[in-house]
Amino acid sequence: MPKLKRLLVSACFETAQRRRKCSRNKEHEISKGDKCLVIKENMEKNNYCMECASLILEKAREDLDGLIREVSKSEN
Repeated sequence: MPKLKRLLVSACFETAQRRRKCSRNKEHEISKGDKCLVIKENMEKNNYCMECASLILEKAREDLDGLIREVSKSEN
């Protein structure tokens, strides 16, 4: 059986080893020692503060829920 395609990009939480800027809002600063969301996409790493990470994950949940609803409709 073929391997399943991964829908989600590589994402994880890291503890910042140095000061970083949030990739979504440059005014948000991620201080050394703060937890942040790191999303790796197309050989690029983007860092997000926890405030923006929460918004990103909520949007992803909404998108996935919409896709699941569509699959459920087509199965009926």
